[in-house]
Amino acid sequence: MASDHAFEQRCLLIGNSRWHWAQRSRRGAWSYSHGQPQPSALADSPPLCAWAAVGQVPDHAVLSSDRRVGLEAIPLRDVPPWLGIDRALAGWGAWIESGRVGPLMVVDAGTVLSLTRVSSAGAFGGGWLAAGLGLQLKAMAEGTQALKIPSAQEPSQGNGIPFPRDSCEAMRRGVIESLVGLIVRAQQLDHSPVWLCGGDAPLLAPALLAEGLEVTHAPDLVMQSLVRLVS
Repeated sequence: MASDHAFEQRCLLIGNSRWHWAQRSRRGAWSYSHGQPQPSALADSPPLCAWAAVGQVPDHAVLSSDRRVGLEAIPLRDVPPWLGIDRALAGWGAWIESGRVGPLMVVDAGTVLSLTRVSSAGAFGGGWLAAGLGLQLKAMAEGTQALKIPSAQEPSQGNGIPFPRDSCEAMRRGVIESLVGLIVRAQQLDHSPVWLCGGDAPLLAPALLAEGLEVTHAPDLVMQSLVRLVS
């Protein structure tokens, strides 16, 4: 991460497994980055203009309560009190970006894959939750004797083979197909356009497009929505 002095403003979303930053340069342009939790990055950080969290929040003076964005601040209508703020931001942001013409379906492929429906009036319309790619791989490895979690650095050996012989590749392919199947089934029930974000979105997007789904890949949707909210 670049020096704190290179940025005029910062926003942070603390996720379950990653931290998401929005950083405004002195020239006024916003940039976005996503990575592993880095509490040390807060040490010399200027006060955040806004932050939110769905994951564990470290005890740090920079994370002041008066800068924390809560669910009540998101202009998505009919939001239940249990909804994750990342889902609310993504749903509201996609509705705004679509020109407020919904309905639409927002898929955030993160630690948990969340599917959130948004009505044409900009209201929360329910959704689905499923374990994401990493959680499913971890569950298989921890629940069996022989399987191991595929390394993030381990190159894919599938090469497009429908039924891989390698166990790690078979795990990956099986989980990706299960997540794609979930989204396709949701589309059978609701044909609304899909907005896709989250760290695993690049793995799912090609398969969804191959299924003929209308997909808008917006990798920084959640953070762009947080910036829009506080700007």
